[in-house]
Amino acid sequence: MKNIKILGAILSLVILGGSGWYFYSMKEGEVAQNNENMAQTPSQISTPDLTTSEETIKEIAVSSKNFEYSVREIRVKKGDKIRINFTNTEGFHDWVIDEFNAKTEKINAGGSSSIEFTADKTGAFEYYCSVGSHRQMGMVGKLIVE
Repeated sequence: MKNIKILGAILSLVILGGSGWYFYSMKEGEVAQNNENMAQTPSQISTPDLTTSEETIKEIAVSSKNFEYSVREIRVKKGDKIRINFTNTEGFHDWVIDEFNAKTEKINAGGSSSIEFTADKTGAFEYYCSVGSHRQMGMVGKLIVE
């Protein structure tokens, strides 16, 4: 019985000592932050802002239906970082621009996909749907980089 009490006391010291070391080794403020994050559901945990004050992403919404895009012409400046938020309302389509090696996923009606690229050259560039003969059927638009 005496051995069980001694073993219990040793076990308590190990557990308390380990907990104390953990909290002591954490930098000030991390304990509160970790406790706050543990209380949140995954959808509530904030993610870092990926946009710096020097870099602004121009977001452009483009939707598609059979054989046409909602936006026929996009104008940006050279050096702009572009995010195309592509949604499909009808059929099976994608959004492609060869000169910037930018291509969304091919998506069914109701789906969406995004692509980011930097407009690092000036000129007028055709974007199009690469599915079947959709490009030849007029599913195109123009990106103008000034």
